[in-house]
Amino acid sequence: MPSRPPSLKAKPRAKAWSTTRKSRQERGYGREHDLMRVMVLQEEPLCRPCADAGRVTPSTIADHIKPLSEGGTGDRANYQGICKPCHDIKTAEEAARARRARARP
Repeated sequence: MPSRPPSLKAKPRAKAWSTTRKSRQERGYGREHDLMRVMVLQEEPLCRPCADAGRVTPSTIADHIKPLSEGGTGDRANYQGICKPCHDIKTAEEAARARRARARP
């Protein structure tokens, strides 16, 4: 069975996500955050929530303890080293809290 040459017509692409989310720089995650991330991960090589629960897990994310969206700051005291699974749980809780706050009249 003969093979067909590739089609040169442009294929329709999926629409890009439409969002009103600001860029990472506009949300406060620019060069200063990148430098702070390196410092936090060097100082806290283990996930803080996992360590509190008696687990040993490397930290991979420099997380704001109090989110910037809730009035947190970029100070070192507001950062913690955290693993991705713990970060996903914490972020989901923060998002749920934000949705509840928006739902209130």
